[in-house]
Amino acid sequence: MKPISRHMARVAGVTVGATLLLSAGLASAASFEVGEKVFVPMFEPNPELDGYAEGFVEQVHDDGTLTLRINKVQTGKGKTLSGTCHPSGGTALSGAEIVSDDPDDLVVEQRLLTDEVMTYRRGSQLYLKRENLSIAYLKYLGSGMGMTPDRFDVAIRRAEEVGLPRMVAAMEIGKMQVESTQGRGFPVPASRALQKAAPMLDDVAAKLEGYPESVETAARMLGGTTPEHRDDPLAAVIVRLHEILDKQLGELAQQSDDPREVSGFSVDQLLAIYTGWFRVITVNDTQPFQNADVDYYRERAAKALNDGEWPALK
Repeated sequence: MKPISRHMARVAGVTVGATLLLSAGLASAASFEVGEKVFVPMFEPNPELDGYAEGFVEQVHDDGTLTLRINKVQTGKGKTLSGTCHPSGGTALSGAEIVSDDPDDLVVEQRLLTDEVMTYRRGSQLYLKRENLSIAYLKYLGSGMGMTPDRFDVAIRRAEEVGLPRMVAAMEIGKMQVESTQGRGFPVPASRALQKAAPMLDDVAAKLEGYPESVETAARMLGGTTPEHRDDPLAAVIVRLHEILDKQLGELAQQSDDPREVSGFSVDQLLAIYTGWFRVITVNDTQPFQNADVDYYRERAAKALNDGEWPALK
């Protein structure tokens, strides 16, 4: 943990950042005492981007606010798989008053509503739970190695406990994909991994009917109209699912340039996989992908397969 940077402490005239506002309502307002150590959550829909500040209560005001002396801050910028990150400016400390101008140990003062502050014990425990969830999420977005169904169950439970419905859905979809490969989180040949892909994709499409905005975000990223990002964890998992399927189908294509000659898969079985993906990216044909519906993509894929060519997955 590092002290607040000079740059951060000098940010002034800006309202409290959106990340702090997201934390409001996470806990009912507690009673605080002067001198008590407190935790200021700066949480995001994707816990990978979470941040927080630590400090002490300097004054308790009658209007429901607290004056805090903050001496440590952690933001979500630069977070890695191991959960580390580095300090940067903004959010909860915007407009804060500089108390100590020591560049190695700056201390700032800030006034916040009590429902934007948590007891140190509860806040730090909640942050750690979200941090552990983000590690599982990042692991799946990476190699996915060792993300067994049991580990997904733990991640799903944590996401439910901290109230992140999109992360719950993201981890449920990750579990569906891993279980469909029959490898329990470890690499298996594409010829095996894709055997149950079609019904898995149908289940994913049904799951996503409750999250059309996340699918739209993923579609924009896949279509190249929006840079890839992880602000929406569910959208990022949809993009990851596409990457996995594309790689697996590519492995089958290496076995034979002609999809009609691939061992273990008929043209109809391959078409079911492609159609399943098109259902995912159109939310079961309820919103178009690049101005086209499932029938368009299915017919295009069927023609390519019957002509002995591998279709594009998007």
